[in-house]
Amino acid sequence: MQNHHNRGRAAVSSNAGKIVIVLFVAFGLRALPELLSGPYPVGFDTMQGYGPSILALPDNSPMKLFGWAYSPLAIYFLGSIYNLMRIDLYSLLKIAGPIFYGVFSASFYYLLYRGLKWSTKKSLFVTLILILQPAILRMGWDQFREELGLIFLFILLGFTKCDIVSSVRKKSVAFPVLGLSLLIVFSHQLASILFFVVVLWQLLTYENKKEKSFVTAILVMVPLVLIFAWQIDAQFLNPIYNTHFAPLQLPNGASVFAFTDYFLSDPRFIDGNYLTVFSHVGSLSFFSVIPLIPFATMGFLKDKVFFPMLIWLLPASFSILVYPWFALQMYWWWILLLPIPLTIYLGEYLDRAQVFDNKKFGNRQRIFGIALFMTSVLAVAYSSSAIKVIYPDATRYMPSGMVESSINFADIPNIKSAIAWSNENIPLNSTIIVEEKIQGFSYSELRSDIQIRVSPSLLTLNQAINLIPNGAYIKYAIWYRDNLDYQSFPGAENAEFGRIGIFHISE
Repeated sequence: MQNHHNRGRAAVSSNAGKIVIVLFVAFGLRALPELLSGPYPVGFDTMQGYGPSILALPDNSPMKLFGWAYSPLAIYFLGSIYNLMRIDLYSLLKIAGPIFYGVFSASFYYLLYRGLKWSTKKSLFVTLILILQPAILRMGWDQFREELGLIFLFILLGFTKCDIVSSVRKKSVAFPVLGLSLLIVFSHQLASILFFVVVLWQLLTYENKKEKSFVTAILVMVPLVLIFAWQIDAQFLNPIYNTHFAPLQLPNGASVFAFTDYFLSDPRFIDGNYLTVFSHVGSLSFFSVIPLIPFATMGFLKDKVFFPMLIWLLPASFSILVYPWFALQMYWWWILLLPIPLTIYLGEYLDRAQVFDNKKFGNRQRIFGIALFMTSVLAVAYSSSAIKVIYPDATRYMPSGMVESSINFADIPNIKSAIAWSNENIPLNSTIIVEEKIQGFSYSELRSDIQIRVSPSLLTLNQAINLIPNGAYIKYAIWYRDNLDYQSFPGAENAEFGRIGIFHISE
């Protein structure tokens, strides 16, 4: 009996030690760009999305423009800390990034160890493989909401041992399952879709559909599906924006929700051709998916969680290559999620190759050790921007290095000066167009009577002007001067602040 207790304590100690390693590596890797970026947090959405959303609470009008108002859990969580502790907003965001990435990594380890019943060694190394990848680092760069949704999804899968439907046969489990599912749904839509895909697969493949657990699982899912449907309707189908802060929207080009014509709806491909699409999708896949495919193929198996995820993620990611005129939306985010199931299958391959066998240390273990070390070096170099992704089609979706924000840090004083000039000189109730990457500063600092219209990224000013509805009183623009074709631009520059210009378009 004493030996049994000793082994149990040793297992708990070993598991706790490996969780600490995961937390330390993930936190340190994500904290590195914050230490190098000075007073401002890295990431696109941090200053331009999370910052203004937190400052505006309880007003959710900026979240409506960003599409976050109906899955706001991360914003409310950070907003509560901000209001309770009165910490500097930028400091809060700089701390939040490493913490979210650390908890995300620990939850993935929990999924592997408890949900898949892997050994602590296998769980540790596969978790490290995941969090060192560029696609996952890109998610940790600024996608706090997505991370939070995946954290709750991983915890749910671990808690139910990857069998959500069967687990709800007990009331003591059904309520935590419902609670975690609600947290997923209110955290992020992409994580919610992965959750629904897994549950639907498990319902369809359930052997005895007359069992109580099958019926209970359906009853648990009904309110979640209704909430998700309400979110989709309010966010995408019938959105309502504040007149002070609203987007300029490109046409979707497809009459069916969740599908789009990328040649109309995506500035990357407007007036483009299929080769442009192939180049963009191929370059993103090269950095996030292709290196995993050979090993994942050799470790592939039909399980209850990651196989249905893969069935969804593959068409969601690559339907644009089949028919870009009518393809699933947000292909780039789905591509960036593909490493999750592929890394699971890579782990299975390594296990089949006996890389995690404690009794062996041979060439396979040496090769794996060298590969993991090289991957770690590349991850640190990417995180610190010591090396950069220079292929432009890839940097449409991920930073060239993680010591970056939506804008150059050196431009921030000029942007604030341009906004201050606008507040003093632009007439009442004017309409002003701003580039997407300066939307956060515009919302937080422009006068409340000014109607801000946010241009989709990558559009020219002329293209953005053409999206303005008729009847606006006066149109101005805050725009990057080096992104402007002065010969084709019909307006005049009122003021300049470094690379930032204020342009009077028309009366």
